[in-house]
Amino acid sequence: LVLHQFRFPIRLKMRINKIIFTATFIVSTLLLEHHGAECKKRPSSHPHRGKIIPYKPGRFDMTVESKDEKILSGGKPVMKQIPDENDPNGGGKAICVQDIGAPKNAVWNQILGLNAYAGKVPKVKECKNYEVTRNADGSSTIKTKMVIGVLPGYKYESYYDHTFHPNDDSCVWSLDYDKYSDFDDVAGHWHIEDHPKKTGCTRVFYACDIKLRGAVPGPVMNILTKSALKSATSWVKKESEAAPASEMPSNFAFP
Repeated sequence: LVLHQFRFPIRLKMRINKIIFTATFIVSTLLLEHHGAECKKRPSSHPHRGKIIPYKPGRFDMTVESKDEKILSGGKPVMKQIPDENDPNGGGKAICVQDIGAPKNAVWNQILGLNAYAGKVPKVKECKNYEVTRNADGSSTIKTKMVIGVLPGYKYESYYDHTFHPNDDSCVWSLDYDKYSDFDDVAGHWHIEDHPKKTGCTRVFYACDIKLRGAVPGPVMNILTKSALKSATSWVKKESEAAPASEMPSNFAFP
């Protein structure tokens, strides 16, 4: 619109220019917001079906030595290494072991209570099950959305496919590859046992392998790997010992 072709009063021309500018700004903003939303739209599924070899339910292939027992008896976790079948020449996989002054049912109550993780588990901002299924073999499938805030600017939204095996006292998980996750891949394993010497107490074993996309700062990697192993067993110890009479959730009870 070329206003100088018409003989409008100066004030009217200014008002018309202002209206045109405002309308142009609003349309441009809407277009940018739409474009930004399109750019941020998450893919419907993961780009692969798994890169990390998943854990099998049951005991870890490892031994708790006498020097480890002394550390565990003091209430502290122990870090152990087990061979990595995917990389036999590498340094192995890290396992965290923790003794808990509560029975197994109370420990499983905390681990399987995924809907209550936010606000209780360090770094977890959101955690919600979107599918829970009891399988014919007595195991349970638990699919969960979890959002982890590591550091400012580093937040990871991922979707997990857990399988709880009550007869093996284990819960193993990987990503739900039918949904898109920010982590490239994940494989994890909880295994618990009655304490070998203390009645009413539990020994917990935990491992979680994470593969990230691209390079990330060292502090972020440390929080997601080494620190995460210790903090995972620490919060389970704290919450289980605070509620030792808690029972196994009824929908996950032994068949």
